[in-house]
Amino acid sequence: MRNLKTSFVIGFFVLLLSPSFVSASLLVVKNDGEVTWNVLSEEDNLALDIPTHSYLEVKKAAEVAPSPTSVVTLSRQNGKISLLVDSGNERRELDVTNWQEDLLEIEERAETQKLKVGIEGEKFSLEQEGIIALTSFPVTVDSKTANLSVQTSSGQKFLSIFPREAVDALLRTKLVNKIVNPRIEVVEENRQLQYVVAGEKVFNILGLLDYSIPITSYISASTGEILSIDSPTWFKYMKFLFV
Repeated sequence: MRNLKTSFVIGFFVLLLSPSFVSASLLVVKNDGEVTWNVLSEEDNLALDIPTHSYLEVKKAAEVAPSPTSVVTLSRQNGKISLLVDSGNERRELDVTNWQEDLLEIEERAETQKLKVGIEGEKFSLEQEGIIALTSFPVTVDSKTANLSVQTSSGQKFLSIFPREAVDALLRTKLVNKIVNPRIEVVEENRQLQYVVAGEKVFNILGLLDYSIPITSYISASTGEILSIDSPTWFKYMKFLFV
């Protein structure tokens, strides 16, 4: 029994010190739309520039077909959900409280990506490639400036990183290797708009046992940078061994 415990401990720390955990990768989206992954050491500065979208078009807004330069805002007040479409020379407001389908379909180019905006319970949903971000904040899409934003208590905040991009950025850092729930949250902490993602770091010990560490990550919706994590206390002091 003692030999088995010794083997378990040795095997676990071999995993911790494995070269595959030495460096971390983070997503960088350049202004021209080029997407790259940078391998970062512990000494590197993790602050990233805020990427911009060169093109955003609202393909569908409930029953309205907006112009290519329209501004579409989705908000909730006193239990009523309103969809406002401002095309410059015309403004239309719809009551979509009981709308059952996707409210908005947004297309991003050059690499065409689609983002669907809908209602889930008391919150708005932003869905991209199976990842659904939920938020209570009003949502605005400005096709003319190619900006997607939400209105928080501290003002307008831009979502330069979409939900799937945020989750992919987290997985590439290797701090987690499993996403527990495809539904994530959009919140504001310290005046920063963040995605809250529940994940796990799963180790296979000697091919016999899976050991999971629960980790909640807070990811900047502006840059894709990991701002903080919630994890077991011991992991916070040793996480440099895991990336």
